[in-house]
Amino acid sequence: MIKAIIIDDERNSRDIIALMLAKYCPFVTIADMASDCADGIEKIRRHQPQLVFLDLEMPDGIGFDILSGTQADIPFEAIFVTAFEKKFLHIIRFSEVELILKPIDKESLLQAVNAVSARISAASNTRRYDVLMQNFNHNQATDWQMIVPDQQQTEHIISISDIIYFEAVDEFAVFYMGDGQAISAAAGFRYYQELFSGLRFYQLNNSQMVQLSAVTRISGDGSKVILRNGATLDITERRKKDLILRLQ
Repeated sequence: MIKAIIIDDERNSRDIIALMLAKYCPFVTIADMASDCADGIEKIRRHQPQLVFLDLEMPDGIGFDILSGTQADIPFEAIFVTAFEKKFLHIIRFSEVELILKPIDKESLLQAVNAVSARISAASNTRRYDVLMQNFNHNQATDWQMIVPDQQQTEHIISISDIIYFEAVDEFAVFYMGDGQAISAAAGFRYYQELFSGLRFYQLNNSQMVQLSAVTRISGDGSKVILRNGATLDITERRKKDLILRLQ
């Protein structure tokens, strides 16, 4: 059995999570519930759960405050539950911590609970929360790190600023780093394409996305970009002008 606590300022949300866990995840037992950060921290310290369902935004703080106040002493797994994905999307996704959007559906709940259950069994939760809190404490994405699980489920911690580009290779994404390392991720290109949108990355074509700061020049005919690691990548005709504007 997995001992869990639910921390959410909305009673309806707490009740829904508890009911869905009882129906679909009977191996998770609810030790307690809390409606704000202060009460949540107290109950985590009292019950020492293995799993905490965390609302991101509450009246007296945010879910990250609860992590910073407890994780060093009680290394529980967390599943964030929120109606506002965009605000902390990159910070959470880059750390490979689970996130469920409200309204909660069965598939999202099962996927998140099964993922943390496997990590609890393997006792492998520590690094992702270090990455999560480090990213939360840095405002600039260039200072962030991310966890990239590879196809053997080994987790690589890389710096966003060290990524030159990434591309689709078969059904996987491969990251090419400034030190010459290539990391083949377990997830596909489209997953990372969505994750890196809005940051200083640019999609050159259907299968490659480049960090703009890694571009050293564009070829004379505008059909290729040359990167600081010497790689030369094709850019589609319709993206040339937009890329030039983004580089200015």
